[in-house]
Order: sequence, then structure tokens, then C-alpha cells
Amino acid sequence: MSALILMMNLKNVIEGKGGFVSAHWDGTSETEDRIKLETKATIRCIPLNNASLEPGKCIRTGKPSIQRVIFAKAY
Repeated sequence: MSALILMMNLKNVIEGKGGFVSAHWDGTSETEDRIKLETKATIRCIPLNNASLEPGKCIRTGKPSIQRVIFAKAY
């Protein structure tokens, strides 16, 4: 699935019913800032000691990512 489609899905959840979204992130503050600007969502949790690291692609940039983080909108 492309980063564009993943970002659209994130926006739909955040702007719709709200909630938490588990997604890959490339680990840069620039990408985190872009996601916040586009969706108002921020990273709420970066799991530590995650025994099941899952390689993938960043939801925004498509760059490699080693694990998922949790995004949500603060109210």
C-alpha cells in the first residue's frame, strides 16, 4: 500500500470517529511535524522493548521503518 493511501486512511480515522492509529514512522522529527500539520495527530506512544519489531515503510514518506508507533489527536 502506498504512503499516500496510508496517510489518507490516517486522516479519515483522525477526522472521522477519532481514535488511535498504529502506523510505521521513519523516526525523524521532520516527518512527525509534517504528519501533525496535515492531520493534527501526534505520536502518542513509541513502544519500548518491543519484542516483535516489524519492518515496514513510513506512513508519510515511504522510507524504511523498524516498528510502528501510535498516532492520535489530542483533544
